[in-house]
Amino acid sequence: MIPIQFKLELKPLKKRKSNSFGGITATPYLKVNSAFALILLLVFVYSLVFSHNNHPIPAALTQLTGIVPPSKGLTAAFSQIVRFNFTNACILNPYGLRMFSFFLIQFILRVSLIVIELKFPNSVKTRTIVVDMLISFSLFIYCFYPLIEFTLKLILQLFL
Repeated sequence: MIPIQFKLELKPLKKRKSNSFGGITATPYLKVNSAFALILLLVFVYSLVFSHNNHPIPAALTQLTGIVPPSKGLTAAFSQIVRFNFTNACILNPYGLRMFSFFLIQFILRVSLIVIELKFPNSVKTRTIVVDMLISFSLFIYCFYPLIEFTLKLILQLFL
């Protein structure tokens, strides 16, 4: 029997191309902020494209059950807000401005954090992310409280 010899050579790994913007590595936080900013931008574009009466998404809960939730007319209100018609927005949904402010503030926050991270790579620390999460969560609770309250009451009615 002839012995077989294997020679094991360790070569340095080739550098993989990274997801980068002008040499700046796209961190997960940058990717998440970019995705959120894009989604928020799409909400604004949707509100601009579809006017008061031609929204393709109906109010399903109201149509199916007759229950009028606090979200009824919200899309139409957003459509009026992006056209700076705040009076009609308040008529269509009294919570529209409050909820729209969440999306607008979040969009500004996301874009600001993207710019900071691109301009100053590795400057976003864990502390920044925690503060971002606390601000976003608190703002969400405040802006969407009418919907949260309605949903919790509806759930309690179903189970009690």
